[in-house]
Amino acid sequence: MTSLKNLVTESKVESLHAVVKNGKQEFVCFTRLATHWIICITDGAEMYITELDAEELESCRELAEISSMDTYLARIRKCFLDADLSVSFVGTRATLTVGKSSGTINFDLFEAKAAEKKVELQNILFRLANTATSLEVDLEKANKTIDTLKAQKSQNIGGLMDFGPKVGTNPAKVKPKKTGMSVVNPTSKKRKAATGVVFD
Repeated sequence: MTSLKNLVTESKVESLHAVVKNGKQEFVCFTRLATHWIICITDGAEMYITELDAEELESCRELAEISSMDTYLARIRKCFLDADLSVSFVGTRATLTVGKSSGTINFDLFEAKAAEKKVELQNILFRLANTATSLEVDLEKANKTIDTLKAQKSQNIGGLMDFGPKVGTNPAKVKPKKTGMSVVNPTSKKRKAATGVVFD
């Protein structure tokens, strides 16, 4: 049987998080992997938690009537990414509903003890901080790449527009032809046409 760690990591559900609204309240729902697969809900003050081992996770899959564990975990991952989640509370118990259409998956979570709350709040705080930092670094790299591509494009366009001197043209200025000069021999003056003998 595949270990819990392999199941969770291969399906990429070991570190999911999403913000869920319940009326005017907002909650962060998140998962993490320790010796068990842990699901938590918190509003920053209160914390609800459940821990599942491989057998308990298998029982949850059977209750959801989903044929395979891969499909089951893939649905959970997609719903977290889409924030397709809802929460409800009864006393010290919270219910996380994954998916809002047919085939929903439900998890019952219970109020965490003070020590558990501290550990889980630290985990999600540093995870979100690291995620934000990583996104800023990726954004900075993307912006630098865009700036480099823009500069290269501008240089290429500039090179295409710079055609240089046209082939076959003489850059030397054409001197204006002086009045009365011969077209065939520009250095000599035109001869006046003979008018014949003029009689007084």
